[in-house]
Amino acid sequence: MTATNPGHTQADISEQRMECMELWGGSRETDTLLKMSGLEAQVFSRAYGSSEHGGDVYYFSSCASGRISRVLLADVTGHGESVATTASMLRHVMRNNVNMIRQTRLMAAINQEFTRVSEDGGFATALLMTYFSPTRSLTLSVAGHPPPLLYRQSIGEWVLFEDSQAESLPFNLPLGITESTNYGYYSLAFEPGDLLLAYTDAFTEAFAANGEILGIQGLLAIVNEAPQDDKNDFIPWLVARMQELNEANLTHDDATAISIQPTGNRIPLRDNLFAPWRLVRGVRESGQETSGT
Repeated sequence: MTATNPGHTQADISEQRMECMELWGGSRETDTLLKMSGLEAQVFSRAYGSSEHGGDVYYFSSCASGRISRVLLADVTGHGESVATTASMLRHVMRNNVNMIRQTRLMAAINQEFTRVSEDGGFATALLMTYFSPTRSLTLSVAGHPPPLLYRQSIGEWVLFEDSQAESLPFNLPLGITESTNYGYYSLAFEPGDLLLAYTDAFTEAFAANGEILGIQGLLAIVNEAPQDDKNDFIPWLVARMQELNEANLTHDDATAISIQPTGNRIPLRDNLFAPWRLVRGVRESGQETSGT
């Protein structure tokens, strides 16, 4: 793939390798290729205007053995310090559940904490994903967030998630509406060669070449134009394509896009052997927001 916008190319992307028992992420701008034991991810996030902290919050975690990889993307109302406080809370909950397989418990904890700390009735849409590498299964929970798009190598096509293998995916209330929301989930096979795109609404609210709003179906049509020779070029290609359609695209709101793909790698024996030691040591934090900030 080739990016048509010289301002956003592969050369501008930083690369980071996550270790087992590590948490990475935040709410600041980033353009990162993230390598984990079970997943590879590309993370593009741009804050609106001159805000240091955007309203989009993203976190990645890897468990003590590397078998559980987790991704959280949240679109929080507001900007600046209020979002930084929310990002800190989400980081804390993700850190405390880094080895938790049950996604429903984590989603409930995130919602309860968000409801507790949010001010003036603030809310957030969110997408939480857990990849369990031994079974190559991906579990998703949606809290009022735009549905992810899924590329299936078996058919060579991007599809809406709910049209792929899911008969029904519970699209629950956003975070912060009520503490008692029970968040559902859906699990599907996620094989090497597949690719998933999570995004915030700056991408669906972008303009097509004819000046109309893209919407989800329009975004789906755009990603189906993407070459598939190198999936690590997909996010740069998508960002460049959005700006090629209309130079104002991705500039009127916080904009975040995350692609994830399974590596197909086996978890090394040493990662399993060192898991108890990592549990004692605790979670290592990296990225834009850490405990010291």
